[in-house]
Amino acid sequence: MKKIITFSLIFQLIVSILIGHEKKSDPLTNCIHSECGIPNEFKNLPYAVYPGTCKYSIDRFNYNKRFNYFPKIIFYPESDQQVQFLVKIFKKYHLEFALRSGGHCFEPGSLSSDYIVDVSNFNKIIPDVSKEEVYIGAGSELKNVIRTLGELDYAIPTGTCPSVGVTGLTLGGGIGFLCRQFGLTCDSVKSIKLVNAEGEIITASSNSHPDLFWALRGGGNGSYGIVLGFTFKMHYVPVVTYYELLWEWDINLLKPIMKTWQHWAKTLPDSVTTVLGVRHPNFMCAVPEESPPLVIRIDGIKVGSEPFTEWKAFEKFNPKVIIIKTSYLDSVKYWSNESPLPFNKGKSKIMHKPLNDKTINKVVKFFKKLEERNPDFLAYFDFERFGGQVATNDSSFFPSQAFGWWEQAYFWEFPEQTEEVLALSRTFYKSLSNKKFPHCYANFVDYDLGKDYLFRYYGNHVKRLIEVKQKYDPQNLFHWKQSIPPAKCEE
Repeated sequence: MKKIITFSLIFQLIVSILIGHEKKSDPLTNCIHSECGIPNEFKNLPYAVYPGTCKYSIDRFNYNKRFNYFPKIIFYPESDQQVQFLVKIFKKYHLEFALRSGGHCFEPGSLSSDYIVDVSNFNKIIPDVSKEEVYIGAGSELKNVIRTLGELDYAIPTGTCPSVGVTGLTLGGGIGFLCRQFGLTCDSVKSIKLVNAEGEIITASSNSHPDLFWALRGGGNGSYGIVLGFTFKMHYVPVVTYYELLWEWDINLLKPIMKTWQHWAKTLPDSVTTVLGVRHPNFMCAVPEESPPLVIRIDGIKVGSEPFTEWKAFEKFNPKVIIIKTSYLDSVKYWSNESPLPFNKGKSKIMHKPLNDKTINKVVKFFKKLEERNPDFLAYFDFERFGGQVATNDSSFFPSQAFGWWEQAYFWEFPEQTEEVLALSRTFYKSLSNKKFPHCYANFVDYDLGKDYLFRYYGNHVKRLIEVKQKYDPQNLFHWKQSIPPAKCEE
């Protein structure tokens, strides 16, 4: 029997169009989804968290507490079949949903007012030393991946925040302390298991769905399916040297150190990864009370047993030097970090070449003003060198040939600080020329980019990413504010 479309429903539909409602809807969807509540298929599921429960009030938030969403249901599927079921119901009723693994998106990309699919139960980590590969479930966190593999003296390239999910990191590229030696996180992927828009379980690899495999590694976040797990190549890393060069704050040191670091970083062997960090205040330090309010720091690791002597390029600046030869697993306690502050904003720039004096002067001026104001929030800039094996990348991670990237991150404690911090971050960011810095890192999701996000994240890979989307998800089932659109949506 055909459903009767009421006058009120037609009026609601017209109003939503007039006010520029973002969601594409039809009368059938509205009847099932809005007027009549959730679909019957979604009621009383044992792996669902519904409103009104204690768990719901906690789980509806992500890492960034700046966003306050009230989803209709949060799903925690425990099997491949349950994920397939969810996809089929979403498609049947044209429902809106978000995908979440670690929940570390700086924006609400993994949140929704409708439905959330959280894959944290897919957290198996199964290494096979004989093949030097490991299967990692889509809901695994980096701390567990690093520990499990590190106990075997193996590793995959990962980032530096222990609670980040492996899925988001990998699908957006994956920059970290092993990338110059072994490439990005996505470069070590051998295959990806996922549920596609048809509700089918498929495996993407260099031999099976190679076009999808290319797209998923760098441009895959939330656009092509629900990833269930990855098979990675493991790298044998028994010994590394962690190093740190630290200066108490001196505004007059910042520019010469930045210029020296940029020249020095170009000369390093692939075995050395390096990050220059400028921070105010240094909440990231293991012993904050012993830290000055502002610091300049260069740190990284050198893979292998050879001594780390390269630091002597900075000897003239008289740094505090820490050099520790240890296992890769034990090195993590020195370089991993995670802010305890609940509100955050991230912005980024790809450095296609080293910064010129004009831009460095802007950085110096920015931190000089912070020094004068002494605000009670964390602001830090990290400059990380690419090169090495990153430059050999053949995935959809666009800026692999760049000099490096520039991370701009802000963390604060109280909601009333939000407008001040956002204004500060945006004002500085706008002072940087888009002609000189046209591209950004897709894993540092930034809604301020507006409609230009495709080019800013993916450069000349956009056309190919859209073609893959059109082939595997032409109805745009998997979408969010900054997803890859099919061709018809891009026009």
